[in-house]
Amino acid sequence: MSFTFEARTLLELGKELISSDEVALYELIKNAVDAGSPRVEILVKVLLTRSDFKEAVARIEEEGQTTGAVADYVQSCLIDAAHPDAARLMSALRGATDEADFLDLLRGLYDEINTIEVRDTGDGMSLIDLRDVFLRVGTRSRRIENLAGAKNLGDKGIGRLSTMRLGDRLHVKTSKAGEIYWNLLDIDWALFSHDTRKLIQEIDVEPVIGEEKFDPSEKGTSILISALQADWDEVRFTDILQGRIARMVDPFKKGAANGLIVARHNGQRIAIPSIPQALLDSAHAYCHVDFRMENGEPVLQGTVDYRYRHRSIKIDERGAGVFSLAQESVKRRAKRGHAAFKLVPVRQSAFEALGSFSCDIYWFNRRVVEAVAGLTEKMQDTRREISHWSGGPMLYRYGFRILPYGDPSDDWLALDEIAFGVKGFKLNRQQVIGRVLLETPHTALSEQTNREGLIQSDAADALRKILMWVVHTEMRGLINDADEIEFIERRAAEQDTQNVSTTQKRVERALSQLREVVGDSAGDEISEVAKSVAQLTSQSAALVGRIEKVVSEADEEREKFVYLAGIGLMTEFIFHELERAVGHTMDLLSGGSLRQATIDSLREQLKTLHKRIAAFDELTGEKRQSKSTFDLADLVDDVLSNHFREFERHEIRVDFQRPDAPFTVKAVRGMVIQILENLVVNSAYWLKQQKRFEPGFSPRLTIVLDAADRSLTVEDNGPGVTEDRRERIFQPFITSKPTGQGRGLGLYIARELAEYHKWKLVMDTDMGRIRKDRVNMFVLDMG
Repeated sequence: MSFTFEARTLLELGKELISSDEVALYELIKNAVDAGSPRVEILVKVLLTRSDFKEAVARIEEEGQTTGAVADYVQSCLIDAAHPDAARLMSALRGATDEADFLDLLRGLYDEINTIEVRDTGDGMSLIDLRDVFLRVGTRSRRIENLAGAKNLGDKGIGRLSTMRLGDRLHVKTSKAGEIYWNLLDIDWALFSHDTRKLIQEIDVEPVIGEEKFDPSEKGTSILISALQADWDEVRFTDILQGRIARMVDPFKKGAANGLIVARHNGQRIAIPSIPQALLDSAHAYCHVDFRMENGEPVLQGTVDYRYRHRSIKIDERGAGVFSLAQESVKRRAKRGHAAFKLVPVRQSAFEALGSFSCDIYWFNRRVVEAVAGLTEKMQDTRREISHWSGGPMLYRYGFRILPYGDPSDDWLALDEIAFGVKGFKLNRQQVIGRVLLETPHTALSEQTNREGLIQSDAADALRKILMWVVHTEMRGLINDADEIEFIERRAAEQDTQNVSTTQKRVERALSQLREVVGDSAGDEISEVAKSVAQLTSQSAALVGRIEKVVSEADEEREKFVYLAGIGLMTEFIFHELERAVGHTMDLLSGGSLRQATIDSLREQLKTLHKRIAAFDELTGEKRQSKSTFDLADLVDDVLSNHFREFERHEIRVDFQRPDAPFTVKAVRGMVIQILENLVVNSAYWLKQQKRFEPGFSPRLTIVLDAADRSLTVEDNGPGVTEDRRERIFQPFITSKPTGQGRGLGLYIARELAEYHKWKLVMDTDMGRIRKDRVNMFVLDMG
């Protein structure tokens, strides 16, 4: 015994699975391309639209009009009254004997004289192919070819069922080169409707041998669809061709669609447009990136050119850098801040499966668009042209589109979600025209059966995360930087400092639960944690109360911004560490493995947090800008000790080379702490990323205080920074972390604080000390 299927199951795979007539036509076009046809003809012959046909039937069945009156109505609705089939229709209707005869003739002739034919000169099918391939739903013939290296657009074996979306009758005429006869197949899809209770094997569909071919070398396939289910007048057919169909074949390639598709409506050729190059050349910003695997290492390279502001940057990420930006952020329940997301590393196999792709993105600032010479006459015309092609980057495999990416209903790169969440609405989908060109086979990036996107996979996730980083971090970052957004973003920094209360309450609840379970055995430790929370909360509340005073006292917008952003980052970090420590203890408790050693570990972590709180107090106190004299070497020791547990967990070896004598500086102690913190945190992050990417990697962090040069250097053996990013990483909101996970403020703040002291924070100019063509050392020049 095995599964059996009712005949109406085919409706689910064809008519009801295809979302639109455009998609149904696209499936037939792809089938012709996979058959090796250099051209595809789409011939629509419509003399009476379906709406007019249904109205004629209703006038008799519902309104009781005479057959003569309805015949006159049909005559007035004919699109081409001079066509021989129109004359045949009218002759038959006027000769009807009664209403029943009239309706039978009208229905029968409507089905005959209105057709859609899709013709190709591809490989064609033999009688055996019709029986064993075409009539076998889900056949894997194309899949087998793809596994062998072919580049077929389809491989599921159900595309042919899209014909039932267009009409109830199907006539197939096909033959292979060398055959003497045409092979024919007729299917009445109405037999597979919801009204039938038959099993699929009970409905006989049999291919037959047709007439003899004029030339045995002739080959190809004709798909003739009749009993059409929608209106196919010239206006609608043109809209379909110049709308969605125009996007199906790479529209960035001039003439590609017209070269492949010959579309005619009642004999009249209808052109399919491409995106005008003049429009693309007028874009205010343009981004191009290429992804590839090079010696087993993922490489992402490209450029972002903000033409409107005459600013451009290069993109050059490889190895651990690509692994970092492609990480998946998984939301954790009942968590907020840093703890709300868990970063899941991407697998090497995902990049290998992805293989290679390229991306082109054009951004238009609709507020300042102008007439485009040779294309539009005024601003409104240019906006309309942009709207015709915008919607976000469209995805193409071998030059043919993968739906629905770039459709109005699909925001696969979260362009609108992020753009509408910030002031200015920059880079929303109405402003973006783009494409992604894939060479990745179906075996790695397979499409959903309903044509609604790629099936979720590691490779698909990596593709999306890489593109989101390119768009939101690199492209949006350059545009925002060039438009001087520091003042706008300052308000967000203020908000950060005021959002600590929710995390504080969550930590307090966890402490309360911990106290209930462990009782008096660790009462002192729990009280100590609670004291730390209360201390930091008090300081944060005092800070919030002082914000307006701080802002009003600051001389420059940049000073306000740096101060607020720095406080927000440090506050969030301390609460994150508190939550991590308490949360780890709770996890052990719930697992029944809480021991004295765990309580001791918690006590040690609290000592470190007390140091951090003391540093926080230095930065937020009333005398935060008062300089004092202190030994920088001792301060470096303090900062490194704060990270001892982190270094231990991730096996990061630290080498601090301090001078024999005290290294005395006169500076704002809290600001120097933050400079050091940001440099150490940055190195620790990238060392962890490199360790995930490189088996056997031994992370190393080297800090050198040079009394003679009055300098401090921080160097790690992580992935490093390319020459063109040596300066850019100090700009605000520039990060190689996953979209939404990195603010890109740490190094910017560190440099601003260094400049406050008339110091210089730069990256070393010595390329290749650790990695080829990379810089791995930060230099703080205090001379």
